[in-house]
This record gives sequence, C-alpha cells and structure tokens, in this order.
Amino acid sequence: MPVGVVIGLATALATALVTEIYCHRALAHRAFRVKPRVASALDTFFWVFVGTDPETWAAVHRLHHRYADTPKDPHSPRERPPLTVLLGSAYLFASAKRRVPAATPRPRGTLAIRTVIIAFYFVVFGLAQVLTILAVHLICYLSIMGMVNTVGHLYGRKPHPESPGYDLAWLAIPLLGHGYHNSHHAHPAAARTGPLDPIWPLLRVSAKAGLIELGDGGTERSCRGCCGASPQPVQS
Repeated sequence: MPVGVVIGLATALATALVTEIYCHRALAHRAFRVKPRVASALDTFFWVFVGTDPETWAAVHRLHHRYADTPKDPHSPRERPPLTVLLGSAYLFASAKRRVPAATPRPRGTLAIRTVIIAFYFVVFGLAQVLTILAVHLICYLSIMGMVNTVGHLYGRKPHPESPGYDLAWLAIPLLGHGYHNSHHAHPAAARTGPLDPIWPLLRVSAKAGLIELGDGGTERSCRGCCGASPQPVQS
C-alpha cells in the first residue's frame, strides 16, 4: 500500500477521533471534562488538521441537535437531498458557521505547524505522495462525517420514538459510536452511546491516565440544557 495512503488514513482517523472525543462529546455535549493541557494540545491539533475552531464545530453541532430534522438543521438528510449531506459536509458546515458566535482567532503558529508538516512529507516522500495524503485524508474524514449525518437519520431502529435519528448497532464501530444515533439524540450528554461504542474504552483509559474527568459516565444521563447553551469549553 502506498505510504501516502497509509499516512492519509492515519491522519484522517486521528482527526475523526479528536473530532468525536473532544469537539463532540466534551465541548458540544459536556459528557466529560478535559484537562487544560490536553485541551490546549487538542485545540492546536484541530486547528492544524481541520482549520477551524473546535468551539465553532461544537456550536454548529448544537444547532443540529436543537433543530434536528427541521429546516433549521444544518445538515438534515430529510430536509436536503441525502447525497448533498453525504458529500457536502464541508460546505454545509461553512454555511452554518454564520449562525453561531464568531470563532476565536486562529492561534499563533498553527499555520506554521501545518506548513512544516507538509514540507516534511514533501521532502521525505515527494509531491505525488503529499497529494495522495491530502486526498485520502479529506475523503476519509469527510466521508465519516457525512455518513454520520446521513445514515444516522434515515435507517435503523428507533428505541426512542420521541427523538430524531435511528440506531444501527453494526455501524457503531466504523462510525465511532454513531451507529446509536437515535440513542445519542435521546441522551446527548451521555459519555457512552451504546454497547458497541468504540470510543468508550478510550475514555476509560484516558480517565485512568488523568487526561479527562468522566464524572458519572452514565449512558442515560440527561442533556442538562447542553444543546441550547453557548459553546464554551469545559476544561477543568
């Protein structure tokens, strides 16, 4: 397998994990608290690899929960053609950014870090592999985001009929816990989405290592107003 494909897959997975663990569960839904030094490192990582503020990502996601499957939902496959939601995650996110508080300024040094990383890959692997890395990274990362927003709102079981979305347990692992999308909408502040949630063991290990504070860590904890609150970090 070409080295560019391997690196692109690795960076896409790492970025998806940071998005899910930090931006989604910690910032958007306050399922647990992140230690300040860890949060600072994850902020930098997200700025470098995604190019936006983690709190802005969280604020846009809160719009999705607040207005799920209505015309105000930033990326509902019931209000837009599903293919648009599947392939247009970046465009839909950029459009929704105008509806949330202004992002914090880009931290100093993040563009320089990105430039150094790309330059390193260029020197070591060459232009073709750099382009492969970028293409694989973008396709895989945006595909995960698009699949979560599309499949999770169209197919599966509905154990919580009053909540949007559907549960497809077999998709929980490749979609980082979002196979339980209906359960997540019913209990958005739960640290664990369901029995096959692959993020849950990582959270347990991170808590034991002192990187995060899980609190009660329950799967049925209520939202406690997180979907309507302002997108402030929950660092301890």
